Amino acid sequence: MFRGRKCEDVKAIVACRHEVDLEMNHHQTELLEFLRNSEPTAAAKVLLKRTSQQFVLDYGWWFEPVTLPEGICCGAEQECHKNATELASDTGSLIYCEGFAKFQDGSMPVLHAWITDGHGRAIDNTWRVPGVAYAGVPFKKNFVITTALANHATISLLDDWQNDYPLRRELGDRPDEWFEYAGRGIAKITS
Repeated sequence: MFRGRKCEDVKAIVACRHEVDLEMNHHQTELLEFLRNSEPTAAAKVLLKRTSQQFVLDYGWWFEPVTLPEGICCGAEQECHKNATELASDTGSLIYCEGFAKFQDGSMPVLHAWITDGHGRAIDNTWRVPGVAYAGVPFKKNFVITTALANHATISLLDDWQNDYPLRRELGDRPDEWFEYAGRGIAKITS
């Protein structure tokens, strides 16, 4: 069940975080508990404003797992960031998302990347079967590509150690620079 008003800009998206309700399944409930219960290390508390999990709680959306659409091939295993970046870069309509996902019942949530079609669907071109729960943030294509070029590699945006974790520092407070409004999921994550 979903209810609430439509959020029209990035700042409003964050402000209306409690206006959309989702009847969560047990996989989503487990993933939400993981996000809520993750504690930063002592060193991280000194260096960073937030953990990857807190970032997803602050800006993330739930995405609906779907089977891989015809015409989209699976990429290399264990290269989700590269696979999702390449697929989003090759098409005009698909949007890169990153956050946490659960592969199957009983599995632990993992940092993961997928793409969405702008309708809240998690299209995962890394796992051979869709995961059971996806919670993440949609990113602007230019931000994703610029970061990959600066790093000379396609790595996690949330775990970007090469650039001292910019999204977990001050850049994370400026969603206008990286949040892709068109890629919102089916419901805002409420912490």
